Amino acid sequence: MKALAAIEPGKLGIVELDMPTPGKYEALVRMDACAICNSTDHKLLNNEFCSGSFPVILGHESVGTVIETGSGVVNFKQEDLVFRQRLGDQHVPGDGRSLWGGFGEYGLVTDEWAEQGLPYGPDSIPHNQQKVLIDIKPELAVGMVTLMECLDCIKTCGASSGKSVAIVGSGPVGQALAMFAKLLGADPVYAFGRNPLHSCRFMQVSKVDDYISDTQPPTDVQNIVFKGGFDIVVEAVGSIDALDKSITLAGSTGQVCVYGVAPGSSPYRPDQFDRPNVSAVGAIEGRVQAQLVNWIESGKVNLSEWVSHVLPYNDYQKAFDLVESREALKAVLLKGEA
Repeated sequence: MKALAAIEPGKLGIVELDMPTPGKYEALVRMDACAICNSTDHKLLNNEFCSGSFPVILGHESVGTVIETGSGVVNFKQEDLVFRQRLGDQHVPGDGRSLWGGFGEYGLVTDEWAEQGLPYGPDSIPHNQQKVLIDIKPELAVGMVTLMECLDCIKTCGASSGKSVAIVGSGPVGQALAMFAKLLGADPVYAFGRNPLHSCRFMQVSKVDDYISDTQPPTDVQNIVFKGGFDIVVEAVGSIDALDKSITLAGSTGQVCVYGVAPGSSPYRPDQFDRPNVSAVGAIEGRVQAQLVNWIESGKVNLSEWVSHVLPYNDYQKAFDLVESREALKAVLLKGEA
């Protein structure tokens, strides 16, 4: 089978791999669609994140169709649409690696519920490889991965009714974090970025109270910082400057949650994380899928607003170029011959 990989730093290509064989608690999945992560896939391509040997099979925002199940699988069946099929390093010849292999034509999901003898669902195991709970096209379903990550992250950070929230970062992750902070009842919610052109989307889609790109923050923001700072500040960029700004916005009493991934060539400074109010946060998106689906079905979240470009698999270079140039909010590659 074929898989999209970083074959050397900065260079994409197609590599040939053996078809993965599902184990007792695994299901073989055909890739239907996989999105490019605007942050980590770019850093992986350039060996700026999880650095190591090449080739590196890319892709973690994937959905696919189950075509075969191992003898112990009980919670996945043929034709199920599932999130996050992946490959392991053992599936890549030589010194190659998989991070995380969603762009392979085929991958594997693990029925951890059956393996551990627990009922299926996020309450038993908050696992990311779940069935898609809504009947939608694969190219829209992949948009749910980033949204679930962001929803779980902002909940972990504590966004809720009455909390003031600042989001530092104007990319799709920052936009989604801000939208979910508002949906969870946080008030006020401000977004901070460098490009004033993002203001319209933050106001119309994320529905923030304001998007601020000026160096000098407006008086209402200065007042919040003067009174102790935003309750929650999320750094969604992955840069030293963005974290410094986040620390300033948190003031003397706020909490800084770092969700960005800094490149290896410019890591965060140790002193930034020495502060007691600064901590890194992750996400386990499987545990919030039901809540996201509810918001999609009720019209509070429109998935078509979160996938901007859908291209055939062969056009992988064009898709990555669109992301690199920031013309694409979210670029998705569809299954097909490579």
